[in-house]
Formats: sequence, C-alpha cells, structure tokens
Amino acid sequence: MQKINTDMNNLYRAKPFFPEQDHGYIMDAWKQILESGMFIQGKYVSEFEKLFAEYCGTEFAIATNSGATALEVALRATGIEGKKFLVPTQTFVASVSAIVRSNNIPIITDINPDTQCLDLDIIKANVDKDTAGIMWVHMAGTIAPDYHEIKEYCDQNNLILLEDASHAVGASIDGIKAGNLGLAGCFSLFATKIITSGEGGMITTNDVEFAERCRILRNHGSVRNDSPVVGLDYGVTCSVASSNYRMPEMAAVVGITQIKRVDEFVIKRNEIAQRYAEKLDSTKVNIFKVPLNQIMTWWQYIVVLKAGTALLDRTEVCTRLLQEYNVPTANAYWPACHEQPAFKEYVEGYSYPVADDLLHRHIALPMYYEMSLEQVDYVANAVNSIIK
Repeated sequence: MQKINTDMNNLYRAKPFFPEQDHGYIMDAWKQILESGMFIQGKYVSEFEKLFAEYCGTEFAIATNSGATALEVALRATGIEGKKFLVPTQTFVASVSAIVRSNNIPIITDINPDTQCLDLDIIKANVDKDTAGIMWVHMAGTIAPDYHEIKEYCDQNNLILLEDASHAVGASIDGIKAGNLGLAGCFSLFATKIITSGEGGMITTNDVEFAERCRILRNHGSVRNDSPVVGLDYGVTCSVASSNYRMPEMAAVVGITQIKRVDEFVIKRNEIAQRYAEKLDSTKVNIFKVPLNQIMTWWQYIVVLKAGTALLDRTEVCTRLLQEYNVPTANAYWPACHEQPAFKEYVEGYSYPVADDLLHRHIALPMYYEMSLEQVDYVANAVNSIIK
C-alpha cells in the first residue's frame, strides 16, 4: 500500500495520507450522507468514536470539531473553575487558551530539556494549594518517561491528569496507550497530525459521568427531551451554557479510515526517524532517543542545534535549507506560550531558562508517511552540509 516518493523537489513539512483503497469508502459514505441528509451526530460519528475508544483501550470516546474544543470541553466537564492548571510553555497556544476559556488559571511552566515535556520535578515545583490539575502535553508524540511517578503524585494529591495527546495517537508507555493515562485524553485530528479527519478532535476516558458531561457540553449544553409520542419533537433542555463542538459526519468518515491505519502510520514514522538518526551528524545536532518502554509517534522530527547556537544562526540554517535544498522546516513551538501577548498576565514572576535556550535552537525536519528513505537521506545530508 505504501506510496514511495523520491522527488527531492517535492518535500513537505507534514502531509496527510489517504491510500487509494480508502477513497472508494470515503466517496460512497459521503454520497450516502448527501442522500440521507444526516450530516450531524449520525452513524459515522458513533462508529468513529467506538473505533477510537477501542484503539486507545478506553471505555468511551467523544468526538469534537477540533483538538482545541476537545481540550476545552474536557476541562469544563471537570466542573472546576477558578483553579490553576499546569501547562508547559512548549505546546500550541490552544492548550493554554483552553484553560483560560474554561475559567481557570494557566500556570505556564518551563520544560524538561530532553523530552520538551513536563516532568515530576517541574510539577512539584509549581503545584500549590490552588492547583487542580495538570495539562500534560505529549510533545511530538513522546510520553514523559516518569509517567508512573507523575500519575502516583497526581493521585496522592488529588490532581486531575488531563492528557493533551494532540500529537500522540498511537503513542504508548509500558503498553498503555496515550489517551488512557489519566482522567481523559484529548486528541487533535488536524491535517498535520498522525491521523486526520480534516478538522476534528476526540476525547477519551473511562469515566462514564465525565463522558456524558462531555457529550452535553459539545451540544450546546443541551439534551433532547423524551417524547411521549414517537416522532414528535419535544425540544431540548439546556443544563449549562455551552456551544456547538460537534464533529460532522463527513469528517467522521475520513477519521474512520485513518484510525484503522494508526499502527501502520506510526511504524513508518518510526522508520523515518530511525533513518534520520542514522544519517544526521550527532556532532552537529542533538537527536532525541526514545526510551525502550515507549512507542513514539514522531509528529515532527525535532533536532536541536548544539549549545551556544543563537536564534539568528537557527534562522540562517532554516533559510539555507529552504533556499538551497528546497527543504521546508517548522519551529513548533516558537515563539513559546510564555512569549505570547495573550498570556502575558499569567507569566509574571516566572522564568523559562530551558525553553528560552532550547526553543531558539530546535528545528523540525520533514516527517510524513509518504516520505521515502531516499528523501530522508537527502534532508539529513543537507543539514550535515549546512551546519559547520
């Protein structure tokens, strides 16, 4: 099934993949949706939720219209307001915004220099009596290796552990899948992620009451009233002010084909990552080593330039890769969350020495399913040639 691309002039930072054998199912299902008029909360969303929960090993999955709304719905479903949630600065702004929009307070922290994630020491240093939980981001699809210690600490201190698993469908630690490590996991199904529904998100959980609150919140905070007469509309009851966070049926169709191929996609991404590690010059860039008890999804292949490299040097490397070798790069995530104007009020008095250094030196190289090993070699050779 794998499609090989050896064109060195046709490289992408990221690219979703839909094998031809899935096209027929997608088009037939879309035709059925058009003919039935059932665009919202129909059989395809239900099937996608069922398959997603089965894959993650959870009891429930709740589809939303984006990863950002998945985070917001999950936070609101806790029923907590006015409390602190820890979140690493190395994440997309949606992670922090979800905490703010749920009427809570983001405590934006520094990161571990190896994983670019939270670790137990960072968590302990920032928790106080007003802390309600942790927004635990699996950056680039890696799970913090001290997960078991983090989980134990959260359980002992009555802290909610909420996974931002936007990069991590298919990731696992000690055989436990991302999305099944805390109260809930929140996934992004944007086109650059491991799998996609075009736009979309998913919440996974084993808590039946929490799952039902998520379903209510994604649907305007409303539940349709029972009708004593079959087919007669008795309206809805709105129990909490919310909005429309529902996933359309047509997006769910795409997601169904993708969730069935997660393992296949992750295997290929790990093959690409292994080839990068073999071909890149480790005296010029630092390469992340995945712990043996983990499967990483490699949302992006991030390398870090050696200590002492300035931001202008990083910019020059990226510019030369693009202009001289046609190699696109990304800098997820810089500027970091603690540098964003929207979050200025939340970072006063905090410092970010690791992030301020590391995120000026990191580069995300191309990573996507259709990338050939020959293209990986080309990119690695370009990086080796440019960096002195």
